[in-house]
Amino acid sequence: MFEGSVGVLRWWNKPLRVLQFNLEDPYGFYAYRVDEDLLLNLALKLHANTIVVFARDAWGRVFYDGSKLYPRHPNSKLDLSRLVEKAREAGVHVVVMSAHTANRYIYRLHPKWAQRTSNGEVVVLEHYPTRAKISDPHWPLICINSPAMEEYFIPEVEESLRATGADGVLLDSFRYMPDPEKACYCEYCKTRFKRDTGFDLPTDDSSDEEAYRTAWEWRENVVVEALRKLWRAAKLANRDAMFFYNSHPAGWSGRGNVIVEKSRSILDAVFAEASEADTNAPGMLTMAAKLTRGLLGDPSKPVFVSRNLFYLLRTTQSPPLVHIRQGIREVVAAGGQPWVLLFSSQLFEDPRSLEAVEQVYGELEEAGEYVDTRDPVSYVAVAFSTETHEKAYREAPSFYVGEVSGFTYMLSNLHVPWSIVSLKDISRHEVWSRHKIMVLPNTAVLSDECTRGLVNFAYSGGYIVASHGFGIMKPDYTYTHTLALKDLMGVEFEGVFRFGYAYVHLNRDTGLWEGLPQAIPFGDQSVSFEYERVDVRLGEFMRIRPIDTDVLAWTRLGRSHYGYEYTLGRSTPAPDSVLNVASIVHKKVGDNGGGILYYSMRLGLHYSRLGHPDYLELLRRPLERYMAPPPIRVEAPDTVQSEFYHVGEGVSVHLVNHTYNQRILHAPTGPSKQSTPGFSPTYMVHPARTVIPVENIEITVSEELLGTLDIQAVDVLSGEELSTTRDKNVVKIKVPLLEEYRLIHIRPRR
Repeated sequence: MFEGSVGVLRWWNKPLRVLQFNLEDPYGFYAYRVDEDLLLNLALKLHANTIVVFARDAWGRVFYDGSKLYPRHPNSKLDLSRLVEKAREAGVHVVVMSAHTANRYIYRLHPKWAQRTSNGEVVVLEHYPTRAKISDPHWPLICINSPAMEEYFIPEVEESLRATGADGVLLDSFRYMPDPEKACYCEYCKTRFKRDTGFDLPTDDSSDEEAYRTAWEWRENVVVEALRKLWRAAKLANRDAMFFYNSHPAGWSGRGNVIVEKSRSILDAVFAEASEADTNAPGMLTMAAKLTRGLLGDPSKPVFVSRNLFYLLRTTQSPPLVHIRQGIREVVAAGGQPWVLLFSSQLFEDPRSLEAVEQVYGELEEAGEYVDTRDPVSYVAVAFSTETHEKAYREAPSFYVGEVSGFTYMLSNLHVPWSIVSLKDISRHEVWSRHKIMVLPNTAVLSDECTRGLVNFAYSGGYIVASHGFGIMKPDYTYTHTLALKDLMGVEFEGVFRFGYAYVHLNRDTGLWEGLPQAIPFGDQSVSFEYERVDVRLGEFMRIRPIDTDVLAWTRLGRSHYGYEYTLGRSTPAPDSVLNVASIVHKKVGDNGGGILYYSMRLGLHYSRLGHPDYLELLRRPLERYMAPPPIRVEAPDTVQSEFYHVGEGVSVHLVNHTYNQRILHAPTGPSKQSTPGFSPTYMVHPARTVIPVENIEITVSEELLGTLDIQAVDVLSGEELSTTRDKNVVKIKVPLLEEYRLIHIRPRR
């Protein structure tokens, strides 16, 4: 009905700066102090041009008059229709949150409509202690297969838009999970599943069972179908309303990501909620932005990435302001639209974070068109496979995500342009033709169409970088018992080594590995440390026999299953025999400069987990020797984030400095039979306090990007013109000092 409006400019195609304000408690502790004037004045002060607020909260109260579905919030004087009217006069857009599947009001009226576990317990969105009995929950999840969908959720979306006149609707926490622990087994689900598939809804969690596989995908499609119904309701109420969904890309085991990919045709945008930022290293917000952009598949559609204004879960306490400033800048640099979340308690008890928002949102407003991130400079594309995530690594998604994120961290540390693309798009010419390198980290599930696309890419001059279980499974769950593109690699596949620990034995004859030890360990101690000392999957190697290929490294065994030195059980064993089995191979493909580089181990996962520079060198050195140089790159410490975008006739370079004086994320070793009470706290999350300035950064731009004209480089925020020198076919730009953030625009001199 409304699909296919590609190229139509909407209000959300301009750079947005979002303020989300939540009134979120059953009694409305602060609700009486919040009205439309307070929210609008706050947004204007912060330079926000979009406000997001509940139309209906999780307790089933609305913030507008005349609802035929829900009661008015008894303690709130906020009127969303007046907020929309006043905001529109001030040039500010208002988006309402609607159809939250947590709804205590519906649950109290219709307990049978709630999502239920296989043993009949209510599925809740709130966090209960694991041994606590769920009773009268505040946030019970309502099943979207129940009558609530037609009687409440669909009418709610339409009513909230018509009653308030809002510019968009966000489906926040629209949750219906496929995982057996969180999946719904209510009578409505059982009846519909039987009707749709002929199977009884299975309660076991074995992917070897056809009913289980069917139920998993069926549950995903139930969400997609529900989104489509809500989308129709939204567009009937207001054709120009932005319709979008909270995917929470790093939460809920990442299950929302496949929903984004399957719903991309109807979504105008995606909210990539990133509440995990304080417990992750810098780069988590970048991953959320780029992953979601890739799955959405249309750079003109905005991806909103949130930076909470509070610290950890302490909603009444501001973090050090550097977290807010650098978090927002990281989001923008990564191509996301910035979004800050403020709770009512923090606004009235500790609003210090707002100072940082005002500063950075003000900078972004001043920068104007130069923060347009719709057209990133292309060089490396990292493919993300939702089928690998959902089929091959359903029970342990972190083993796949860790491999992907490890490669993205390495590329970030190398300061070259990179993006994430959906695997379903890599066979499209307009996608792979823009990139020179395609990275497929442990892409286990590969279709024949994708394989053909990769072959075309290599023969057209592109380079493929792949790792570990590349193409060992088809989308129909069958195994290939081989590796994808093994003929292009010039190898034979002979199975899998599962030793727990093994070594990469570097081939010195290549001249690549000077300064590195000959043997680099792979594998690590088990974190759970329950039955095994090591996690066998970490040290897993694919067994490949070289036929016609360049062997950059061989596989080398450890002397034992685990190390005897030091802790006797947690340490790494010494290296033993070198096998006639390759671990890193390289092969040129065709006559156009293409090729393939393959790692038989989980290189990315080891880098994301351990961060040792030896692992980075295993990628950097072949990349620089064999593959076409990037059109633009930065020489700076690993702690500097650099991102590149085509803007107007030039290129904008974002430099975000993550060189912090202190940030402690403490990981406990884990239990053992000999464990005694801990000496130091096992829970240590210390925030950054200040940014350490970095000197003498250099940006190198090739003629390929901006031609041979005289080049000018200007700091957008300060107006300072930077020194440029031409050296053969490149221009070098000196950035003498980076404090927190710089936005450099490079263009032909006017």
